Amino acid sequence: MVPVPVAPARFTPLHARHARYAVQVDLGRIGPFGFSAPPRREAELLYADLQTNADNNVARRLGAGRAGVHAGKYLKGVGRTLLAANWSDSEDGYHNSGHLLPSAAAREYLASCYLEGRQAGETLVRCEGLLLAPLPPEAERYVASLLPGWETHHLAPVDRRLQAITVKEAGFARMSNFAWALSQWRCGAPFLIELFLRMARYLGGPSEPQPRPGDLTPEVIARQLERATERLVHHFERFFHAGVYWGSFHNNFTADGRFLDLETPVIFGGPFLGVLAAPGKLPVSLDPADSRPVVGCEVLRCLRQVRTFLAFLVDRLEWLGRSAPDAGELERRFLRDTAEALRARFPPSHWLHDAGALGEMLTTSLASALALPPRAEAELGALVEAQCRTMLNETPRRTNSIRLVPVEMLLAHPEPALPVVAGVPHFLEDFVGQTHAGRAFNEALRQVDGTEDVATALHVIREAETTLRGFAPADTACSMLSGA
Repeated sequence: MVPVPVAPARFTPLHARHARYAVQVDLGRIGPFGFSAPPRREAELLYADLQTNADNNVARRLGAGRAGVHAGKYLKGVGRTLLAANWSDSEDGYHNSGHLLPSAAAREYLASCYLEGRQAGETLVRCEGLLLAPLPPEAERYVASLLPGWETHHLAPVDRRLQAITVKEAGFARMSNFAWALSQWRCGAPFLIELFLRMARYLGGPSEPQPRPGDLTPEVIARQLERATERLVHHFERFFHAGVYWGSFHNNFTADGRFLDLETPVIFGGPFLGVLAAPGKLPVSLDPADSRPVVGCEVLRCLRQVRTFLAFLVDRLEWLGRSAPDAGELERRFLRDTAEALRARFPPSHWLHDAGALGEMLTTSLASALALPPRAEAELGALVEAQCRTMLNETPRRTNSIRLVPVEMLLAHPEPALPVVAGVPHFLEDFVGQTHAGRAFNEALRQVDGTEDVATALHVIREAETTLRGFAPADTACSMLSGA
């Protein structure tokens, strides 16, 4: 993690306890030379995490470019950190701006409130608060420029007038943090012990006991990764039952299987399987084998990332175990044994590698949640199997296109100036729809989007929170992995 200086900023917190997090990045305090005496007190520093994805990376995004850990919390929207090396890239405007749209912050917070109200808060790195500040007068045109192709008036009023910071619990890691660390390998037993202890800790998550050095074995690492993968799947089952679709999935979940980046949710309020599209662009049919995301099958997009990371991890450990310079034999043996333990824990027959087994489990879970009759379940199974093979980089079997039926729903924009409409496969027309809780959530977001000053926005968010926490918990989901 890279230390970044911060200074007080004029943000107003939703909750008074978060007033200390009204900060913004202040890179000028580093100074051009070492004799400038940069800040060193923890109260003046934020720590941004370095990331390298095993599958795909964007040029000059070195990690958390607008976020980091400060005083025990993970803050997003604090300005450009030292990891925003893409700061001058005109093609990467929003991600190099350091800015967090207040509509996105409200979605992070209210989605957390909604899932907590349904007793599913443990599935997230929940957003526990936010802070708002007026945009400087000259910033409105700049914010609009971050969304090429849209004029300023297409933005929600709240995004034209305000900016935001979100507050989350720290103490998590992404798989991309491990990939970065393994790419920056340093020889020596202390580094090896520290890295693998952290890996075991962050794969286990906050609910599991902290591992001790004497208990750390290759088998423990492999078992922790398998449990984290199973936990990820269970969490997506909870999201399906609650009717939550996150929209953006790459590098957006933690190593222990919780969802982290909550900016772009679509909330149906109950189980939904279908397609989202811009108004006027909903297709009349769906080819199950194409790359169009199918809502309800998005866990596959995360599992593909897990598979890629696993392959990288095994290969990297094997190479280090045989070729790491200046490494002792004990270190090399531990690295090779860990690679072998991962192979043993995830053989080719494991459901993570078997598209057929994965498709059967996912179909059973979805059909149970939707209470489908046998014929509809068979059609769902064909769709899911094709999605499994496509998402897991296999050639799908030949399938027929599926007629889509438009469904009337109240859906707030999941992203600025990006309205969506929904359609479902014809055989699910009578089994999915929007619940009262889903409509209430989207109406609350619309009201937040329409605010133009800090006080009104915070008042509307508080009212929405009260409403959303009052909805009854979702029914217990059928476990996709119960027979795995």
